[in-house]
Amino acid sequence: MIDLKKHLNASQFLAATTIDGPVLVIAGAGSGKTRVIEYRVLNLVQNGAEPASILLLTFTRNASRVMLSRASAHDPRCAMVEGGTFHSFAYKVLKHYGKALGFDSAFSILDESDAVDAVGKCSSDINISERARKFLKKGTIRNIISISINKHGSIEEIIEKEYPHLAEYSEYIKNVKLKYVKYKMEKNYMDYDDMLVYLKKLLEDEGIRKQVASKYKYIMVDEYQDTNKLQGDISYLLAKDHKNIMIVGDDAQSIYGFRGATHKNIMDFPVMFPGCSVIKLEENYRSTQPILDAANSVLSEMSSKYAKQLISNLKHKGARPQMWFFNDAYEEAAWIVKKMDELKDGGIPFEKQCVLFRSSYISIALQAELNKRGISYHLMGGMKFYESAHVKDVVAHLKIIVNPKDELSWHRALELIESIGPKTSGKILKDINTGSIAKHEKGFKYSNGIQRFKLLIESLSDKKAGVGDKFEAAFDYYSPILKSKFDDWNARVNDLETLKKISYRYDSLEDLLSDFAIELPDSHGKQYQPEHKKQPTLSTIHSAKGMEWDAVFLIGLIDGVFPVSFSLSDEDGIEEERRLFYVGLTRAKDHLFITFHHENNRGSMNRFNKISRFIDNSSIMSRLEQKLLMDI
Repeated sequence: MIDLKKHLNASQFLAATTIDGPVLVIAGAGSGKTRVIEYRVLNLVQNGAEPASILLLTFTRNASRVMLSRASAHDPRCAMVEGGTFHSFAYKVLKHYGKALGFDSAFSILDESDAVDAVGKCSSDINISERARKFLKKGTIRNIISISINKHGSIEEIIEKEYPHLAEYSEYIKNVKLKYVKYKMEKNYMDYDDMLVYLKKLLEDEGIRKQVASKYKYIMVDEYQDTNKLQGDISYLLAKDHKNIMIVGDDAQSIYGFRGATHKNIMDFPVMFPGCSVIKLEENYRSTQPILDAANSVLSEMSSKYAKQLISNLKHKGARPQMWFFNDAYEEAAWIVKKMDELKDGGIPFEKQCVLFRSSYISIALQAELNKRGISYHLMGGMKFYESAHVKDVVAHLKIIVNPKDELSWHRALELIESIGPKTSGKILKDINTGSIAKHEKGFKYSNGIQRFKLLIESLSDKKAGVGDKFEAAFDYYSPILKSKFDDWNARVNDLETLKKISYRYDSLEDLLSDFAIELPDSHGKQYQPEHKKQPTLSTIHSAKGMEWDAVFLIGLIDGVFPVSFSLSDEDGIEEERRLFYVGLTRAKDHLFITFHHENNRGSMNRFNKISRFIDNSSIMSRLEQKLLMDI
């Protein structure tokens, strides 16, 4: 028998040894929840529970594998505990009971790419204009259908809230959904969403539910704050009779509402299971107390929460988090890169440093600065902006001016014109090179587009025009193309707006293109090699959840950027953004820098950003050491 008290603190020990009845473990950031699950499995097995009667549901296969392998290192019997994701568990049950739903036992699971293709096949059979068909991407339709299932919302509700620019296509998407559901039944298919929908349907049958649930006397669910309504219902149905269920999660880290996760699940657990034990893990093994003081200030301002106070287990006090104010994004970026170098010289290597942001576009100036300084980096949660299609499209027009022999850019720019494909663009380019472009300006479907393109090239060739003016002209020309090419065009505009602001800082178009051609591949595709072990990380906060670094820069604390603008009219949305802020703060172990920049209008100072409401007039400000660039 393992003496658990030697391995766990008092709260962890209580969680690992509370066996019967419903248990809610509120695991604060960095408080060792994995350790609790590991030792609870071990405790159950060593106290006589049959390993096969224990079910551990996690969000990734690796999570359950790690927890059970650790428990098995103490007692090999723990390897026989059933662990896996909700979907792998659903597959197992559906294979056994699928016939009750009208499926053959040999049904096929559509992976996400197959599901997108299937939606595309179904949508192609429904009448809609060619323009709309080109505009509406099958992946977007699939995503809307999926969100409606996971959020228990109608197609109209999802489009109104998350895809308002597609409102006119609501009826069409509803019809695609109906056809897609029918298609899957006919072909004996299930997609990932169906697996949960049908598992819940099976468990709502009392006879089947009792057969399935009777096998599992002890149920544990990890990361419960990230469950959606279906997963919450499945958890309840499995434990409805014996009520021996322990859920582990942190309500303050519920940040995946856009995927269908609901904060309501963890808050309502005591309602679903009256009399449940609530155990809070508040001892933090990651961060210094000054960083946790800032995080605790954010916790105190959350409206829907389980009250908790994080306390550092670390022996050293640590530095007070700093709040830095800059004039603009470029001054901010230059300071961050300089500070990263200082930290490296002080013993914190690049790989132990991270820059976090709410949205990828806010890091564009920083990416450019890192590239200019020759510092490679690892990016998580977004494509490096120069690699994204919409940015490459606009820049292609500028490259033509700098290098008229740039054949790839000519083809890219010409093929953006409606009715021009690779073969036609080749003919047009040949005529451009021989000075006979005029013959394409009349008599062809694409002639109006060629005339418009020609006017743009003439304006970009004006040597008196500034770099910013040229970029703005290309952006204006591209705007209608952007809207027709991408159904998420409104999310891509920020990248181009930011790049436009940057362009006004340059005197030479050549310098702009060379400085911003970040991460250009060498002949060996070097930037795709796994070299980020020696690189700083740039990441969205969503992608950084569950990770930690010695030093963290949390940038862009601007109202409308963080919290993001589309959440400002939604109380639940603001609260999720606040939880996201908390997640960002608690990634830092020893050093935390929060930044804000004033400038908000292509280099002028007559319009200013407003500091994030999460900091302005907030108790967190008293926890931060406030700095201006002039302080150094």
